[in-house]
Amino acid sequence: MQSLADQLTQLTPEELIQLTSGADFWHSKALPDRHIPNFRMSDGPNGLRYQAGSGDALGINESVISTCFPTASAVACTWDPELISEMGRAIGHEARSLDVDMVLGPGINIKRNPLCGRNFEYFSEDPFLAGMIGAAWIKGLQSTGAAACLKHFAGNNQENDRLLSDSLIDETALHELYLEAFRIAVQTAHPEGIMCSYNKVNGTYASDNSYLLTEVLRHQWDFKGTVVTDWGALNDKVASLNAGGDLEMPSSANMFDPEALKALNAGKLKAAALRRAAGNVIQTAEKKRPAFTGEREALLAEDGRLAQKIEENAAVLLKNDDQILPIRPDQKLLVIGQMAAATRYQGAGSSHINPPEKSTILDGFKKAKMPYDYQPGYAFSRENDDQLAADAVAAAKDAQTVLVVVGLPESAESEGFDRPNMKLPANQNQLIDRLAAVTPNLIVLLVAGAPVELPWRSQVKGLINLYLGGQFVGDAAVNLLTGKANPSGKLAESYPISYQDVASADLYDRNPQSAAYAESVYVGYRYYDKANQPVAFPFGFGLSYTTFQLSDLSLDQSQIQADQALNATVTVTNTGDRDGAEVVEVFVGNSADSPLKPLKELKGFQKVFLKAGQTTSVTITLPAHAFSDWNDQQQAWQLPAAHKTVLVKIGSDQSQLTAPVDVRGQSLPKKELPDWYVNPVGKPTLADFTTMSGLTVQPAITAQPGQYTRLNTPRELGTHSALIRKITSILKNSMTKGIADPESSEAKFMETIVMDTPLIRLAQQSGGKLSLTLVNKLVAIANRHYFKGIFDR
Repeated sequence: MQSLADQLTQLTPEELIQLTSGADFWHSKALPDRHIPNFRMSDGPNGLRYQAGSGDALGINESVISTCFPTASAVACTWDPELISEMGRAIGHEARSLDVDMVLGPGINIKRNPLCGRNFEYFSEDPFLAGMIGAAWIKGLQSTGAAACLKHFAGNNQENDRLLSDSLIDETALHELYLEAFRIAVQTAHPEGIMCSYNKVNGTYASDNSYLLTEVLRHQWDFKGTVVTDWGALNDKVASLNAGGDLEMPSSANMFDPEALKALNAGKLKAAALRRAAGNVIQTAEKKRPAFTGEREALLAEDGRLAQKIEENAAVLLKNDDQILPIRPDQKLLVIGQMAAATRYQGAGSSHINPPEKSTILDGFKKAKMPYDYQPGYAFSRENDDQLAADAVAAAKDAQTVLVVVGLPESAESEGFDRPNMKLPANQNQLIDRLAAVTPNLIVLLVAGAPVELPWRSQVKGLINLYLGGQFVGDAAVNLLTGKANPSGKLAESYPISYQDVASADLYDRNPQSAAYAESVYVGYRYYDKANQPVAFPFGFGLSYTTFQLSDLSLDQSQIQADQALNATVTVTNTGDRDGAEVVEVFVGNSADSPLKPLKELKGFQKVFLKAGQTTSVTITLPAHAFSDWNDQQQAWQLPAAHKTVLVKIGSDQSQLTAPVDVRGQSLPKKELPDWYVNPVGKPTLADFTTMSGLTVQPAITAQPGQYTRLNTPRELGTHSALIRKITSILKNSMTKGIADPESSEAKFMETIVMDTPLIRLAQQSGGKLSLTLVNKLVAIANRHYFKGIFDR
């Protein structure tokens, strides 16, 4: 067999360039005459969205049946890498059963703000937890022979204007927060692929960003795989190849290949960069991947059981006053809420899965043969539910225990757009207020992929957060309610009391094309802790039907220096009368007056299962990296000379054990910073951000005729052109004609894709139907260079 170097030598420049462009929507390019195969990709963070044939971006529901696992926001709440590795293996086997070579996932972007529409697809506000859960998923998947494509690299923390936005991130936050999860996953699990994101990072598109793709990813982290663009994320093919990008997806019908060849001949496209890119694509395509030999139907049945197990381990018990939970299996409940009968179990967008079967919460009660009465209480289709609410309240007056199921509607959470606020629908909050006035025994099940405000939390006795729990969320919910499964999930993100408590609340989505990450490292608990800002429920929190006690923290050494590791050992006891699982969480604490340093940072964790009355010893190893800081001048992590603390707690009890550590490193360079970055109380200002980071927010500009480019959207281009509005309307109708409900999240997602995607990006995803020539003509029309005055408003 020829070596890769020999293969590359024999390929023509045209063939090398062809290999860096997708063949269709899901495949890389094959060169049969050169005996080079292609490889097949499919979506799949919480299941496999496999579209037969070439596929398209539009068939959100038109995919082969596959297991729908809980979404990432739920999965991370398991704090259980071994369990999530099983999920990765399951998705890998399903991928290989359909001859899929690369699964596009997982997504490990940091949850900077609760309103990001895609937060249900991401793991955590914390990079260590996100990185370790993501690494486990990758290891499991790649153990089957399928390849993982880690995404979205990097700084992709909003959906509004994601194809044009510029994430302005200071060097400390970039490395210690937004890149750290990727570093952990790359160096721990070695994914075969990395997907670069749509957005810019500090002024340069991710697909063109040599600092991210070459300096950080390849040089600092030693990544050996293939960099794939997000679908339509390529900005400049020549710049991308030179920067470290390898494969443009999907096929743009070779739209940019002629200019790449011209640039190669002119010396602007580096020959070595082109060979690297083509070589990485060949390496992925030629890897021998085992064939699936089992029966897919049996596989789906087994994976369905795993999906339910993961949800039972992920759901978070947030309140259990007077031990109102678990309920007796023979205890008759009044169940209220449309969400009980039509339970959401996944989000919308490219991760949408077609499961073989599913269960609502009412289905779960029926299958368990549990007695219940039901009242809808509210409807998602309208805000005024006076009669529905009145009937539910009347029934609640005579009920011993009331279970109300609330959550976000499908149209609220999707890829492509952000949420406008952090509220549940008003009719749900009003209903809970009215129910609390007539019954003291109120339990709430919450169904949402991201945090919501819970203004009634003091009025209810029981609260279980199901997140988006996958295809068997109903069965899992009933097992949790009755104690057949003991809740052990811990929050992977903080739940603020109100949206205004969030550090980025005043700036997020205000100028989405120039997004200042003015809060720097102070995201989630890193902000709430240091700002002394109360939260509804803290990061890492989750109750159980049993009780646990933590004691006897000891360190095997009281100081640490480079290339050393420190072992923290604690004793955990199940002091209750039920078997259950608890999570030991280990943080490294920093001095309160340290600039750009939170009070504590998660650096280790372990989930342990204990029988009633059982005691165990848990040891967690903290490497020197756990105590290190990013030194941008040296482009390296360095151990400082500092006094730090090891803090250990368990998820069900927020009290913590502490031990000091003398860190024997170097004195790192310091610079004067605005006081907010030492004492982050309140909100940061853009002036302070610029002083701290050297980055300047660009004002939002509304383009006018004469200023439009291929990067403007159909919504913008149609502002002054009736012809473009007509063309856009035809395109939008064509793309959404297969969606039955025009108000659904899928319809909203599709409309966003059409209206708010830059014209050149739409062309890149059209498979040649929208040519570069037509794009240029439409821009010219919008600029009134063609048909001036004829098609104006």
